Amino acid sequence: MPGFDRSYLPEASSEFVVLADTHHLVDPGMYATKGDSVTPEIVQDWAARGDWALALAGALGAGLVFHVGDLAQEYPGSERFDTGRRAAVAQFEKAGMSVDFAAGNMDIGDKPDPTVPAGWVEPGFLKRWDEDFGKSFYSRTEGNCHFVVLNSQIMNTTLPEAIEQREWAEEDLASHASHRIFVFMHLPLFLVDEDEPGLGSYDVLDEPDRGWLLDLLRRYGVEAFFSGHTHFQVFNRAGAVRLYTLPSTTTTRPGFYEAFSVCPPDRGWIDTAKLGFYLVRVKDRGASVHLIRTGGETPSNHQAGARILTGASPDLPHSPVGAYLRLPLANQSDGAISYPNHVRHRIRDDHPLLACVEAGIRYVRFPIHDLDLTLQRKRLAVLREESVELTAAVICPRARDISAAARKAPEADCLEIQLTGRVAPDEEDLAALAELQDAGAAVALAPLVMEDTGKVHLRSRTGYRPGELAALDQALGARSLRPVRAVCALDGSESVWDGIRAFDPELRSVEGLDFLVPLTADDEANVVSVAEALFASAVTPGCRVYLDPLQDLDRVTTVVHGLLDRLSNPRRAFHAARVLNTVLFGADGRPGDYSPVDPCRDTGVRIVTGRRRELWLVPRREAEQAGEAIRRRAGPDAPVRLIDPAAGASWQDTAGAVSDRLTTADSPILVVQLA
Repeated sequence: MPGFDRSYLPEASSEFVVLADTHHLVDPGMYATKGDSVTPEIVQDWAARGDWALALAGALGAGLVFHVGDLAQEYPGSERFDTGRRAAVAQFEKAGMSVDFAAGNMDIGDKPDPTVPAGWVEPGFLKRWDEDFGKSFYSRTEGNCHFVVLNSQIMNTTLPEAIEQREWAEEDLASHASHRIFVFMHLPLFLVDEDEPGLGSYDVLDEPDRGWLLDLLRRYGVEAFFSGHTHFQVFNRAGAVRLYTLPSTTTTRPGFYEAFSVCPPDRGWIDTAKLGFYLVRVKDRGASVHLIRTGGETPSNHQAGARILTGASPDLPHSPVGAYLRLPLANQSDGAISYPNHVRHRIRDDHPLLACVEAGIRYVRFPIHDLDLTLQRKRLAVLREESVELTAAVICPRARDISAAARKAPEADCLEIQLTGRVAPDEEDLAALAELQDAGAAVALAPLVMEDTGKVHLRSRTGYRPGELAALDQALGARSLRPVRAVCALDGSESVWDGIRAFDPELRSVEGLDFLVPLTADDEANVVSVAEALFASAVTPGCRVYLDPLQDLDRVTTVVHGLLDRLSNPRRAFHAARVLNTVLFGADGRPGDYSPVDPCRDTGVRIVTGRRRELWLVPRREAEQAGEAIRRRAGPDAPVRLIDPAAGASWQDTAGAVSDRLTTADSPILVVQLA
């Protein structure tokens, strides 16, 4: 049975699960003779994936579970519809779950649109739904939270139920305006813009009910709105209202892959890395939405260990983890006109933004010119609303460029001033920095210099080396400037741990160090680099670590793997960052809370102690030596927690068993936690 490790996050006041589009399929062979692009090979695991997703949802033990539509693959009115509906319901019953259902197009029929490929919702389908599940629009209240389930399929129709729902929703929300309100339905309101076409689009609600419902959500301060249907995550805001469109637990859909610059497997039918559902943790202030990735796993094919429940960006206020956006945060396509749409299928890739929040990243660094681009400026603003601070980097050949920087980036939380051709600021630079600070700007300084690395051409270096910080600190102090941050470059010839530890954080006029942690094309080495960066940051007060880059660079001089690939799917380094960010900095932890320990000299083992525990970062090659050292330090029967950051899992064991677990792990590193 699946399990979760919740030990690194504080309790929430309440929790609920949201699932979408389970599409239970009784007979994969039904596609064998249709000539459909959905082949039996693509659909054969749908039911088993749903089984595992429901098992995971049940293991979370949330008080409420909502399903936002499309229970079964068989369509209303089809020969197998009754069989499919019964099997889909039985799947939930087998999982022992009590579920609040919203009706989807596969449950009661399509929205009213003359271009949609299947029959519209009709009274007979509605009657059948009511018999099986009760009324298709309803609400419930738990404590100070009010949950509203709507039927999107009857909106914009003349059915009596549509008129009744509209009147009921307005009255229900008005009477619960003092509550924290969450709304659920099948169809998204929109994908890219509030004014995008609805008529001719298979995937969004049309006007006039789109505008009516958006107004209602804003008027009553709805906290979050959840929809499905697309099998593709989308995140928008309507004022303060957060609009989430969920992935499916079974399959993705090809129509959304124009948002990417690479072709997915099977055109997008089996991009299993995007499958999952949401856990929503309601706290006194705000609600955190956690993607529980199911990855196409089934009861017979899933990872071992307890999944570590990790914090989102709002949960980790003192995390030092950042990411460098070498590629734009968002990519958007005006899309194609293809079945089942008759208008351009506009779509935006929100996965990088959502991945930053999922990993608990608190800082992103990007070139200042991104703020001149409407799409990037808007999406960066959305990311900022999710508790991620923005650092805009500006190249400054002359002092007057520094003076102009603040006017170019009023939305940024910090300006990174890159001094070209000089390491320390000169007198004109210092005067311009004083003006910038007087205007209220937070500043980080970085030299941007060219170096001879023995290659045909010079290579640029952004950031300070350890021996250069003293001169910077002295120059800043001589002008009595307020402290600034310093961007630091690591020497790739040494380990990330040693590179960060080589810097002296005891400076007077430099308030914190921002370390740029370069990743490579070696995924296993990247896991180690990320882990060492977070361990080193834990013992370095006031620092930040920018993992570089967020996404792969695969069409450049040197191929580099990021935390995400070009389909915005996580690499193992992403999970290492996500897990260790929470392990080290959850429960209000911060850099400097830990101290380094060095009982394993001349090895790659890194040890930090603090917050009433000791954490060992152990490379696989050091497994035997580290296991023996842990047994001596803790005693063979002492309980320990073993963490595989790249897998996002943990196990309870004893110190005496550590070596065996380390040597058999399918990961370049493990973390051992001693009490």
